[in-house]
Amino acid sequence: MSAAKRTRKRKARKQPPRGSFPRYAATTPSIARAERRLREAIQSFAFQSRFGEEFNRALPLFFGEEVVRTRTLTASEAEMAEFQEWYFFDYLTNSGETIVDIFAREEEDKLTEKERELLDLWRRWNRYRLFEVQKVMPGIGIVVEDLLSGETLEIHDRSASHTLTRWTIFLARPFYTDRLHFTGSGSVLAPLRKGGVTNYSRQLLADFQARHPEATVDEFYRRHGLDIRQFMRREAGELPVSITPEGHEVEICSAYYRVADGEAVAERLDLAEEFNFAGPSGDRPGALHFNWLLRGRSHVPEQPRPEREALIHDSQWFLEPGSPKYRSLGDVSLWPNKLELNCMSQARLEAGKALLETLLGNLIRHRRDKIEPLEEFMARQPPTVPGPPSIPPDEAEAFERDTLREQFENWADEPREALGGKTAREAVRDPEGRATVIEVLKMTEYIQDRRRQAGEPWYDINLIRRELGLPTT
Repeated sequence: MSAAKRTRKRKARKQPPRGSFPRYAATTPSIARAERRLREAIQSFAFQSRFGEEFNRALPLFFGEEVVRTRTLTASEAEMAEFQEWYFFDYLTNSGETIVDIFAREEEDKLTEKERELLDLWRRWNRYRLFEVQKVMPGIGIVVEDLLSGETLEIHDRSASHTLTRWTIFLARPFYTDRLHFTGSGSVLAPLRKGGVTNYSRQLLADFQARHPEATVDEFYRRHGLDIRQFMRREAGELPVSITPEGHEVEICSAYYRVADGEAVAERLDLAEEFNFAGPSGDRPGALHFNWLLRGRSHVPEQPRPEREALIHDSQWFLEPGSPKYRSLGDVSLWPNKLELNCMSQARLEAGKALLETLLGNLIRHRRDKIEPLEEFMARQPPTVPGPPSIPPDEAEAFERDTLREQFENWADEPREALGGKTAREAVRDPEGRATVIEVLKMTEYIQDRRRQAGEPWYDINLIRRELGLPTT
């Protein structure tokens, strides 16, 4: 075969699906050949007709009962590879053995010395494990910590080094040839979901060890790795809830008023420190626009944030870069004979109505309110065509960097709900608070790392760690 033909063949090979780990890792030719032969032998053995009933029983365990009801399996290449690894190495047949254990007992004598060595390594290593990424070495691999055993591993997997970020939580199957790699695909969660999956997994482990006092963490993973995978997939399937900084669910809320004297209303709003006159409205013909700000008498009651992952919609108003910033709570549109208050939660709407009615008295009369879920509002919005940027890119980036610096420069001294109302500087004084601060910083650093990877301005969280006397990463 010519060199040109070999080149064409290499180009035609399918690449691993985005977000999955490669089934085969680069290694020495002799090991790669032995690995390929061994895997083909295991596959041929596992798909014998004698295991037909086992295969049919395994499918709904992995993919769900819908497979049995509809007699239809819809799965990606990565999912099928993941299923095979679980079916070969974890699934318990009716005899109480895994298929790879039966293969070893019946076929080991037919294997070469290198294949027997690999088979032993795979039987000991190839199982789901729950990890947190500690370090990313681009183009080389990652360092991970097993969240149940506490073990730290260096995994030589280039794909993982390009797709994962520090503090990512993920479930994957390490396997060993001449070094550690990943096989199949992994289930990934953001750090905000760490508490949920670790609490679930640790309770599952405690129950397992109560039933099997001599069992190891590796044995637990073999029996319950699939349960952790299913839990993570349910968690990943739950869309994050959108909330305001006060902790309320985001909804599109409006209050409508009749106006007795538009000029008098405009004058009172202009004089009130809670409202900023922004000139004629850009999208409400004939109306004046006022920003409602969190200052003066403005107050919106807060509530605890939900335990599930949340997107916080926070809008800040400022006169010019470097000037004081105030949280924007809503907008007021004023016509000569009517007024409209728009904001992003029912709590804000009630607070804004109370403020307007106190400030304007008999000048306005409430007509009605309108509350619309965010999803419904977004669904009926027409697509927008982006126009040219109003700020030059260099100026916009510099402003964003300044905003990030201002956002984090007092981070250590701001009370936080996640720290029980304490500041980070107060919380690190005791061991429990210190551990909580470390976890909160991981979530913050995860977001900044993703900004850095995307080429956006980012903030080095190690600056906060040094300020608090915490180890840097």
